[in-house]
Amino acid sequence: MAKSKVQFKDEELQYIRSFYEQEKFQLLSRLQHVEQVLGRLSGGGAEITSGMMSVPQAVSAVPAVTVAPAPKRKRGRPRKTEAAVEVKPKKAGRPKKRGPKSIWGNFILRRLRQCDRPLSYAELVRDAMVMHNLPPAKEKNAKASILNAAFRLRTHLDKVDTVGLPGKKERFLVMKSWLASEGQLKAPYDELFKEIAATPMDDRGRKPRRPSATSRAESKVKSRMKAEGAEAKSKPVAKKPAAKKPAAKKPAAKKPAAKKPAARKAAAKATAK
Repeated sequence: MAKSKVQFKDEELQYIRSFYEQEKFQLLSRLQHVEQVLGRLSGGGAEITSGMMSVPQAVSAVPAVTVAPAPKRKRGRPRKTEAAVEVKPKKAGRPKKRGPKSIWGNFILRRLRQCDRPLSYAELVRDAMVMHNLPPAKEKNAKASILNAAFRLRTHLDKVDTVGLPGKKERFLVMKSWLASEGQLKAPYDELFKEIAATPMDDRGRKPRRPSATSRAESKVKSRMKAEGAEAKSKPVAKKPAAKKPAAKKPAAKKPAAKKPAARKAAAKATAK
């Protein structure tokens, strides 16, 4: 196999030669300095000079490298690499507002409070599609968003947790307040969870167990009326004074009947006879 020969340009050869000649002069000067020190130590009277000899200018001079002038640029915006990057100091004050928060975390918490029972991921995705009126093409996106929001609520915010039955892959989300210190569901959520887990998802329904706001208001009004009725029964009823009967009216005296003019004439004739 033929070996490739290394070729240098004239400028490169001149630079290499000058470099190694300079190294040779430096080594000779150091050697001379060492000999002078050793001779002085052995009793000689030679003067000790500096450890570096003066290097001839012809050797130490490095050939000037001709730099080609930069080509003229056309008018216009400078390149990003050439433009000076200005570092603006940070302004004191409020930090910039973050982007809009995800709505799915609040959606999960609201559904858990409304239904008041453990909810599976599939149920949450189904409710999201119905309540937000999403097309079927958005189902994958809604599922991914709910999974991410549930993970954040569970790991970072510590507001929800997951439970499941042994031997089943389906996981249910529950509120952290529904769990006891041992990680088990409190009553009545434990029995409710077993009942829901054994029911198919289509038969679980979306109706909340808690009454709505209107029914709550009606129940409050009814309970208030009952309480007022009980208080009224417990208080003694004050007897009202008997109303006096109006006095019987006396019969009015009858006025004498006015005599008719014919009777008056007959009475006048009788008196005249």
